[in-house]
Amino acid sequence: MRVGTWNVQYAAGRQKNERRLRRIQEMNCDVWILTETHDDLALGTAYQAVSTTPRASGRAGARWTTIWSRFPSIERLTVLDPHRTVAALFESPVGLLVVYGTVLPWGTDRGPDGNAAGWTEHHRIIPMQAKEWASLQGAHPDAALCVAGDLNMNLGGAHYYGTARGRELLRAGLAGADLSCVTETEMVPHGQLSHGPIDHICISRRLAREAKVAGAWEGTDADGHRLSDHSGLAVDATPPPPQSARRPCFGDSRFANRESNNAVLKSRDVFVGPRCLNASVIEKGPP
Repeated sequence: MRVGTWNVQYAAGRQKNERRLRRIQEMNCDVWILTETHDDLALGTAYQAVSTTPRASGRAGARWTTIWSRFPSIERLTVLDPHRTVAALFESPVGLLVVYGTVLPWGTDRGPDGNAAGWTEHHRIIPMQAKEWASLQGAHPDAALCVAGDLNMNLGGAHYYGTARGRELLRAGLAGADLSCVTETEMVPHGQLSHGPIDHICISRRLAREAKVAGAWEGTDADGHRLSDHSGLAVDATPPPPQSARRPCFGDSRFANRESNNAVLKSRDVFVGPRCLNASVIEKGPP
């Protein structure tokens, strides 16, 4: 399963949209979380879209966030802020999948009353959304969770954008929803970006163990066309192999007696219940 996110700067300009779409097609993601997007940037019939409500300002069709998915949609999920966030439940190769797309407030976001001081709106909203992530995970315990979009902070590496307080709040929120960010600066292949990304993909820890960044690209393309003021990212996420496929279990029918245990497991570690036993322990036989 491949998931991508990109802030496309409201998808302005027909020719630029053609270039944006080429990049999107090249990355071949199964799920896209596009932020600061527009209905003009449509990914085609292979995808279905779930979007935030239209923006009140800007040209008609502007959206804060749209999820595009190749996977069948089961239902759109209720969110606290349908203007900036959107969530849906999908069937996917990793099983049920909840995708939550968002744009977190930036440093100069003045908030709903127009008078919030710098970064205070960012700090106010993170715990609210984090509570919602945990609630969605609790409501769908059998589903993997993906939270992605424009988080307006870099994680790891040298400081680029954001605050220490914001990072602390985000990390606490991710932990509370059993999520890991798989797009921290150190996880991006060296040389692909000039600085740490501020857009991120965060997924359930059980998927994060096997996840890797499949691609990252700057907002300006190789021909010098500025397609966005943000970089984009794509991540491959696959479920870990079943435990039985990784380590033989004592009591497996293949090891029905002590002699075959010794022969097969002489130099292996063996998984017994929650503990991994060295072969020397196995040679002694079960108690």
